[in-house]
Amino acid sequence: MRQMVLITPLVEVDPTSPYGGKLVVAFPEDSDLETFSIPLYPTEQMLEDWHIIEDCRMFGKYLVQGYVVASTLDPIPDARTPSDILSDYFARSVHLVMKGPAARACPPTTAFPALQETAKFQDGYPFLVASEESLGEVGRVVSAFATDESPAARIGGIDRERWRDGGVEIERFRPNIVCKGSGVPFAEDMWRRIRIHPASTPDDHTPEEARTFTLVSKCTRCLLPNVDTQTGARDAAVPYKVLLKFRANKDPMQKSKPCFGCNAVVGGEGVVRVGDRVEVLEWASGIGV
Repeated sequence: MRQMVLITPLVEVDPTSPYGGKLVVAFPEDSDLETFSIPLYPTEQMLEDWHIIEDCRMFGKYLVQGYVVASTLDPIPDARTPSDILSDYFARSVHLVMKGPAARACPPTTAFPALQETAKFQDGYPFLVASEESLGEVGRVVSAFATDESPAARIGGIDRERWRDGGVEIERFRPNIVCKGSGVPFAEDMWRRIRIHPASTPDDHTPEEARTFTLVSKCTRCLLPNVDTQTGARDAAVPYKVLLKFRANKDPMQKSKPCFGCNAVVGGEGVVRVGDRVEVLEWASGIGV
């Protein structure tokens, strides 16, 4: 649902709260829907009253157990629940679901056919690693196609004026770790293991395994990056059709889909911060991860 990108979630951490803080969910002003907040870490007593859905599926294939969020931290008129508000927004019946206690297995990859990792509601894997250099190359190629009017550069539906200067935002690809400094685009394609070192927090005692990420596969892309994160409008061509021109045939399991960024798993729990330093511990061979 493209209008989902216009919902604004905000995590407010509060160590003094019995819930560790809250997740605030806000909607576009013209929706006339009320903002609501839910516990960041619901109590056991709360969870006893929240219904568990055992057969929730993501993309029709990932089986995910989840709690239906039944209460908020705000006084909402008429006893409306988060699901009620979201159903109004999407004009269809939906639930706000929090991951249940049962683990969800990550799908295996070519490099890791026996992968034993779990995720929650993330798209397949817990982390997506991308680089600013890769984004810059996507923007350059988009601009090249937008300004080249030769038959060889024709892409159906491309708005040449809109994309003349490139300008694809990283938010469209939804990575949660963005690196810079490699000097070349798509360097992350060749990183098998990386470690993130704290830049300026000598009191950080996060163990090394919790800062060590294994890149298990490239991320094959769907049409969602074509949705403008500011307006919710879906572009007819960018970036998906442009990515097909130079980023297809990169994943051996889904050769017809273009790739941007790499899926990753991590060895433990820890904290990473803006400005931390990334070290490549192991490089992939062949066509990369």
